[in-house]
Amino acid sequence: MSLLPRLLRDLLPGPSALPVRPRTDIAVVVPLYNHERYVPDTLGSLLGQTAAPAEIVLIDDGSSDNGFALARDILRDVPDCRVLTQANAGAHVTINRAVAMTDAPYVAVLNSDDLFVRDKLQWCQEMFAGAPGTDLVAGRVALIDGRGEAIVRGPNADWHARAEKFAQQTGLEQLALLHENFVATTSNIVFSRTLWRRVGGFAALRYCHDLDFLMRAFDGGRVVLDRTRTHVRYRVHGGNTIAEDPQKVRAELAAVIAATLCQSAAYLLPDGGAGFAAFTDFLRSKQMSDLVLYFATIFPRFDTRDAFFAFVTADENQPRFVQHLRGRA
Repeated sequence: MSLLPRLLRDLLPGPSALPVRPRTDIAVVVPLYNHERYVPDTLGSLLGQTAAPAEIVLIDDGSSDNGFALARDILRDVPDCRVLTQANAGAHVTINRAVAMTDAPYVAVLNSDDLFVRDKLQWCQEMFAGAPGTDLVAGRVALIDGRGEAIVRGPNADWHARAEKFAQQTGLEQLALLHENFVATTSNIVFSRTLWRRVGGFAALRYCHDLDFLMRAFDGGRVVLDRTRTHVRYRVHGGNTIAEDPQKVRAELAAVIAATLCQSAAYLLPDGGAGFAAFTDFLRSKQMSDLVLYFATIFPRFDTRDAFFAFVTADENQPRFVQHLRGRA
Protein backbone atom coordinates (compact mmCIF):
# COMPACT_ATOMS: atom_id res chain seq x y z
CA MET A 1 0.00 0.00 0.00
CA SER A 2 1.40 3.46 -0.91
CA LEU A 3 2.05 6.07 1.75
CA LEU A 4 -0.98 8.31 1.03
CA PRO A 5 -3.69 5.60 1.37
CA ARG A 6 -1.93 4.29 4.49
CA LEU A 7 -1.96 7.75 6.07
CA LEU A 8 -5.62 8.26 5.15
CA ARG A 9 -6.60 4.94 6.71
CA ASP A 10 -4.79 6.00 9.88
CA LEU A 11 -6.60 9.35 9.95
CA LEU A 12 -10.10 8.11 9.10
CA PRO A 13 -11.89 6.18 11.83
CA GLY A 14 -11.92 2.44 11.19
CA PRO A 15 -15.10 0.42 11.75
CA SER A 16 -13.91 -0.71 15.17
CA ALA A 17 -13.20 2.88 16.22
CA LEU A 18 -16.60 4.21 15.19
CA PRO A 19 -19.18 4.62 17.95
CA VAL A 20 -22.10 2.22 17.94
CA ARG A 21 -24.68 3.82 15.68
CA PRO A 22 -28.25 3.04 14.76
CA ARG A 23 -28.51 1.34 11.38
CA THR A 24 -30.75 2.78 8.71
CA ASP A 25 -32.72 1.07 5.96
CA ILE A 26 -30.84 3.21 3.42
CA ALA A 27 -28.20 1.91 1.03
CA VAL A 28 -25.70 4.47 -0.25
CA VAL A 29 -24.35 4.27 -3.80
CA VAL A 30 -21.27 6.25 -4.76
CA PRO A 31 -20.58 6.88 -8.48
CA LEU A 32 -16.89 7.81 -8.71
CA TYR A 33 -15.26 9.56 -11.65
CA ASN A 34 -11.91 11.41 -11.60
CA HIS A 35 -12.38 12.89 -8.14
CA GLU A 36 -9.27 11.61 -6.40
CA ARG A 37 -8.74 14.89 -4.55
CA TYR A 38 -12.25 14.80 -3.06
CA VAL A 39 -12.53 11.09 -2.23
CA PRO A 40 -11.25 11.28 1.39
CA ASP A 41 -13.65 14.08 2.38
CA THR A 42 -16.60 12.54 0.52
CA LEU A 43 -16.16 9.09 2.04
CA GLY A 44 -15.37 10.63 5.41
CA SER A 45 -18.77 12.36 5.33
CA LEU A 46 -20.37 8.96 4.70
CA LEU A 47 -18.42 7.00 7.31
CA GLY A 48 -19.04 9.73 9.88
CA GLN A 49 -22.85 9.61 9.67
CA THR A 50 -24.73 9.56 12.97
CA ALA A 51 -26.77 6.63 11.59
CA ALA A 52 -25.07 3.96 9.52
CA PRO A 53 -26.09 3.03 5.98
CA ALA A 54 -27.50 -0.45 5.45
CA GLU A 55 -24.88 -1.05 2.76
CA ILE A 56 -22.49 0.83 0.48
CA VAL A 57 -21.80 0.25 -3.22
CA LEU A 58 -19.09 2.33 -4.89
CA ILE A 59 -18.52 2.02 -8.63
CA ASP A 60 -15.66 3.80 -10.38
CA ASP A 61 -16.77 4.82 -13.87
CA GLY A 62 -13.48 4.35 -15.69
CA SER A 63 -11.51 7.10 -13.95
CA SER A 64 -8.06 8.03 -15.20
CA ASP A 65 -6.76 9.14 -11.78
CA ASN A 66 -6.00 7.21 -8.58
CA GLY A 67 -9.41 7.76 -7.00
CA PHE A 68 -10.55 4.16 -7.24
CA ALA A 69 -7.46 2.77 -5.48
CA LEU A 70 -7.81 5.42 -2.80
CA ALA A 71 -11.50 4.67 -2.25
CA ARG A 72 -10.85 0.93 -2.17
CA ASP A 73 -8.24 1.38 0.56
CA ILE A 74 -10.45 3.68 2.64
CA LEU A 75 -13.42 1.30 2.43
CA ARG A 76 -11.47 -1.94 2.65
CA ASP A 77 -12.65 -2.93 6.16
CA VAL A 78 -16.09 -1.30 6.09
CA PRO A 79 -18.82 -3.95 6.53
CA ASP A 80 -21.52 -4.44 3.90
CA CYS A 81 -19.50 -2.50 1.34
CA ARG A 82 -18.68 -3.36 -2.26
CA VAL A 83 -16.17 -1.42 -4.38
CA LEU A 84 -15.74 -2.10 -8.08
CA THR A 85 -14.77 -0.45 -11.35
CA GLN A 86 -16.07 -0.44 -14.91
CA ALA A 87 -15.34 1.07 -18.33
CA ASN A 88 -16.69 4.61 -18.60
CA ALA A 89 -20.45 4.51 -19.18
CA GLY A 90 -21.82 7.75 -17.71
CA ALA A 91 -23.40 8.76 -14.41
CA HIS A 92 -26.89 7.42 -15.05
CA VAL A 93 -25.58 3.96 -16.02
CA THR A 94 -23.27 3.87 -13.01
CA ILE A 95 -25.98 4.91 -10.56
CA ASN A 96 -28.52 2.44 -11.97
CA ARG A 97 -26.01 -0.40 -11.84
CA ALA A 98 -25.09 0.41 -8.24
CA VAL A 99 -28.74 0.68 -7.16
CA ALA A 100 -29.48 -2.70 -8.76
CA MET A 101 -26.74 -4.25 -6.61
CA THR A 102 -28.31 -3.11 -3.33
CA ASP A 103 -31.06 -4.74 -1.30
CA ALA A 104 -32.19 -2.03 1.14
CA PRO A 105 -35.69 -0.55 0.72
CA TYR A 106 -34.27 2.98 0.32
CA VAL A 107 -31.28 4.31 -1.60
CA ALA A 108 -29.19 7.47 -1.32
CA VAL A 109 -26.69 8.68 -3.92
CA LEU A 110 -23.45 10.33 -2.88
CA ASN A 111 -21.51 11.81 -5.79
CA SER A 112 -17.78 11.51 -5.30
CA ASP A 113 -17.22 15.26 -4.93
CA ASP A 114 -20.11 16.11 -2.59
CA LEU A 115 -20.49 15.84 1.19
CA PHE A 116 -23.32 14.52 3.37
CA VAL A 117 -23.97 16.52 6.52
CA ARG A 118 -23.44 14.17 9.44
CA ASP A 119 -27.18 13.68 10.22
CA LYS A 120 -28.44 13.24 6.67
CA LEU A 121 -29.15 9.51 6.73
CA GLN A 122 -30.71 9.70 10.18
CA TRP A 123 -32.99 12.57 9.15
CA CYS A 124 -34.05 10.79 5.97
CA GLN A 125 -34.77 7.57 7.87
CA GLU A 126 -36.99 9.56 10.25
CA MET A 127 -38.77 11.29 7.36
CA PHE A 128 -39.62 7.98 5.69
CA ALA A 129 -40.79 6.53 9.00
CA GLY A 130 -42.88 9.60 9.79
CA ALA A 131 -44.68 9.67 6.45
CA PRO A 132 -45.39 6.10 5.28
CA GLY A 133 -45.71 5.82 1.52
CA THR A 134 -43.14 8.52 0.84
CA ASP A 135 -41.23 7.84 -2.39
CA LEU A 136 -38.47 10.44 -2.21
CA VAL A 137 -37.01 12.89 0.27
CA ALA A 138 -34.50 15.71 -0.14
CA GLY A 139 -33.34 18.72 1.84
CA ARG A 140 -31.60 22.02 1.37
CA VAL A 141 -28.11 22.30 -0.08
CA ALA A 142 -25.13 24.45 0.82
CA LEU A 143 -22.77 25.37 -2.00
CA ILE A 144 -19.02 24.85 -1.54
CA ASP A 145 -16.10 25.33 -3.90
CA GLY A 146 -13.26 23.00 -4.82
CA ARG A 147 -11.47 23.79 -1.55
CA GLY A 148 -14.56 23.12 0.54
CA GLU A 149 -15.19 26.82 1.26
CA ALA A 150 -18.75 28.15 1.32
CA ILE A 151 -19.88 29.95 -1.85
CA VAL A 152 -21.68 33.09 -0.73
CA ARG A 153 -21.42 35.34 -3.78
CA GLY A 154 -21.07 35.10 -7.53
CA PRO A 155 -23.16 33.42 -10.28
CA ASN A 156 -23.68 30.15 -8.40
CA ALA A 157 -24.82 31.90 -5.23
CA ASP A 158 -27.14 34.07 -7.34
CA TRP A 159 -28.62 30.96 -9.00
CA HIS A 160 -29.20 29.35 -5.63
CA ALA A 161 -30.89 32.45 -4.22
CA ARG A 162 -33.08 32.77 -7.32
CA ALA A 163 -34.14 29.15 -7.08
CA GLU A 164 -35.02 29.42 -3.39
CA LYS A 165 -36.94 32.68 -3.92
CA PHE A 166 -39.15 31.24 -6.67
CA ALA A 167 -39.91 28.15 -4.57
CA GLN A 168 -40.80 30.23 -1.52
CA GLN A 169 -42.92 32.75 -3.41
CA THR A 170 -44.95 30.25 -5.42
CA GLY A 171 -45.21 27.29 -3.06
CA LEU A 172 -45.31 25.09 -6.19
CA GLU A 173 -42.53 22.61 -5.53
CA GLN A 174 -42.56 20.72 -8.81
CA LEU A 175 -42.80 23.84 -10.97
CA ALA A 176 -40.10 25.50 -8.87
CA LEU A 177 -37.78 22.56 -9.52
CA LEU A 178 -38.33 22.94 -13.26
CA HIS A 179 -37.66 26.66 -12.92
CA GLU A 180 -34.34 26.10 -11.12
CA ASN A 181 -33.46 22.71 -9.65
CA PHE A 182 -32.90 23.76 -6.04
CA VAL A 183 -32.44 20.10 -5.03
CA ALA A 184 -29.33 20.62 -7.16
CA THR A 185 -27.70 17.18 -7.12
CA THR A 186 -28.42 13.47 -6.97
CA SER A 187 -26.48 13.54 -3.68
CA ASN A 188 -29.50 15.29 -2.16
CA ILE A 189 -32.14 12.69 -2.97
CA VAL A 190 -33.04 9.51 -1.12
CA PHE A 191 -35.66 7.35 -2.77
CA SER A 192 -37.52 4.11 -2.34
CA ARG A 193 -36.54 1.07 -4.34
CA THR A 194 -40.17 0.78 -5.48
CA LEU A 195 -40.00 4.29 -7.01
CA TRP A 196 -36.75 3.47 -8.82
CA ARG A 197 -38.30 0.33 -10.27
CA ARG A 198 -41.56 2.03 -11.15
CA VAL A 199 -39.96 4.80 -13.20
CA GLY A 200 -37.35 2.54 -14.77
CA GLY A 201 -34.34 4.06 -13.05
CA PHE A 202 -32.45 7.19 -14.05
CA ALA A 203 -32.91 8.21 -17.67
CA ALA A 204 -30.09 8.26 -20.22
CA LEU A 205 -29.44 11.98 -19.84
CA ARG A 206 -25.96 13.36 -19.24
CA TYR A 207 -26.98 16.52 -17.38
CA CYS A 208 -30.61 16.33 -16.27
CA HIS A 209 -31.12 12.72 -15.15
CA ASP A 210 -31.60 13.95 -11.56
CA LEU A 211 -34.25 16.51 -12.52
CA ASP A 212 -36.10 13.99 -14.69
CA PHE A 213 -36.08 11.49 -11.82
CA LEU A 214 -37.55 14.16 -9.53
CA MET A 215 -40.27 14.96 -12.05
CA ARG A 216 -41.29 11.32 -12.33
CA ALA A 217 -41.31 10.98 -8.55
CA PHE A 218 -44.03 13.63 -8.41
CA ASP A 219 -46.22 11.71 -10.86
CA GLY A 220 -48.63 10.05 -8.51
CA GLY A 221 -45.94 9.54 -5.86
CA ARG A 222 -45.15 11.29 -2.62
CA VAL A 223 -42.19 13.67 -2.44
CA VAL A 224 -41.16 15.25 0.85
CA LEU A 225 -38.78 18.21 0.71
CA ASP A 226 -37.14 19.26 3.97
CA ARG A 227 -36.97 23.03 3.58
CA THR A 228 -35.58 23.66 7.08
CA ARG A 229 -32.31 21.68 7.14
CA THR A 230 -29.23 21.45 4.93
CA HIS A 231 -28.66 17.82 3.92
CA VAL A 232 -25.77 18.12 1.47
CA ARG A 233 -22.77 20.29 0.73
CA TYR A 234 -22.79 20.49 -3.06
CA ARG A 235 -19.35 21.08 -4.51
CA VAL A 236 -19.26 23.47 -7.46
CA HIS A 237 -16.01 23.37 -9.41
CA GLY A 238 -14.65 23.39 -12.94
CA GLY A 239 -14.91 19.63 -13.24
CA ASN A 240 -18.68 19.48 -12.74
CA THR A 241 -20.35 17.73 -15.67
CA ILE A 242 -23.00 20.44 -15.83
CA ALA A 243 -20.26 23.04 -16.51
CA GLU A 244 -19.26 21.42 -19.82
CA ASP A 245 -21.63 23.20 -22.20
CA PRO A 246 -24.52 25.40 -20.97
CA GLN A 247 -26.48 25.01 -24.20
CA LYS A 248 -26.29 21.20 -24.12
CA VAL A 249 -27.61 21.38 -20.57
CA ARG A 250 -30.46 23.66 -21.70
CA ALA A 251 -31.37 21.34 -24.58
CA GLU A 252 -31.78 18.44 -22.15
CA LEU A 253 -33.68 20.72 -19.78
CA ALA A 254 -36.09 21.68 -22.57
CA ALA A 255 -36.72 17.98 -23.20
CA VAL A 256 -37.41 17.29 -19.51
CA ILE A 257 -39.75 20.29 -19.34
CA ALA A 258 -41.65 19.13 -22.43
CA ALA A 259 -41.97 15.56 -21.15
CA THR A 260 -43.20 16.86 -17.80
CA LEU A 261 -45.76 19.17 -19.40
CA CYS A 262 -47.06 16.24 -21.44
CA GLN A 263 -47.19 13.70 -18.61
CA SER A 264 -47.53 15.63 -15.35
CA ALA A 265 -50.24 18.18 -16.02
CA ALA A 266 -52.39 16.76 -13.23
CA TYR A 267 -49.68 17.43 -10.62
CA LEU A 268 -47.69 20.41 -11.90
CA LEU A 269 -50.21 23.18 -11.14
CA PRO A 270 -52.99 23.46 -8.57
CA ASP A 271 -56.62 23.40 -9.59
CA GLY A 272 -57.95 26.58 -11.11
CA GLY A 273 -55.82 29.49 -12.26
CA ALA A 274 -53.75 30.00 -9.11
CA GLY A 275 -50.54 28.95 -10.83
CA PHE A 276 -50.93 31.00 -14.01
CA ALA A 277 -48.60 33.84 -13.07
CA ALA A 278 -45.95 31.48 -11.73
CA PHE A 279 -46.16 29.32 -14.86
CA THR A 280 -45.77 32.25 -17.25
CA ASP A 281 -42.86 33.60 -15.18
CA PHE A 282 -41.24 30.17 -15.37
CA LEU A 283 -41.56 29.94 -19.17
CA ARG A 284 -40.34 33.51 -19.66
CA SER A 285 -37.28 32.92 -17.50
CA LYS A 286 -36.19 29.85 -19.47
CA GLN A 287 -36.14 31.75 -22.81
CA MET A 288 -36.58 28.58 -24.85
CA SER A 289 -40.35 28.23 -25.18
CA ASP A 290 -40.06 27.50 -28.91
CA LEU A 291 -37.85 24.45 -28.30
CA VAL A 292 -40.05 23.29 -25.40
CA LEU A 293 -43.13 23.63 -27.61
CA TYR A 294 -41.47 21.67 -30.42
CA PHE A 295 -40.47 18.88 -28.04
CA ALA A 296 -43.96 18.81 -26.53
CA THR A 297 -45.45 18.55 -30.01
CA ILE A 298 -43.37 15.52 -31.02
CA PHE A 299 -43.40 13.82 -27.62
CA PRO A 300 -46.61 11.79 -28.29
CA ARG A 301 -44.92 10.14 -31.28
CA PHE A 302 -42.66 8.14 -28.98
CA ASP A 303 -43.74 5.00 -27.17
CA THR A 304 -41.76 5.85 -24.03
CA ARG A 305 -40.14 8.80 -22.32
CA ASP A 306 -36.77 7.08 -22.76
CA ALA A 307 -37.30 6.78 -26.52
CA PHE A 308 -38.05 10.50 -26.66
CA PHE A 309 -34.86 11.34 -24.74
CA ALA A 310 -32.87 9.05 -27.05
CA PHE A 311 -34.11 11.10 -30.01
CA VAL A 312 -33.25 14.43 -28.38
CA THR A 313 -29.73 13.37 -27.40
CA ALA A 314 -28.85 11.41 -30.56
CA ASP A 315 -25.68 12.58 -32.29
CA GLU A 316 -27.59 13.38 -35.47
CA ASN A 317 -30.22 15.48 -33.65
CA GLN A 318 -28.73 17.17 -30.60
CA PRO A 319 -26.40 19.56 -32.50
CA ARG A 320 -29.34 21.33 -34.18
CA PHE A 321 -31.09 21.93 -30.88
CA VAL A 322 -27.88 23.14 -29.25
CA GLN A 323 -27.08 25.42 -32.20
CA HIS A 324 -30.57 26.89 -32.03
CA LEU A 325 -30.08 27.76 -28.36
CA ARG A 326 -26.63 29.19 -29.01
CA GLY A 327 -28.13 31.46 -31.62
CA ARG A 328 -30.56 32.81 -29.03
CA ALA A 329 -28.02 33.16 -26.20
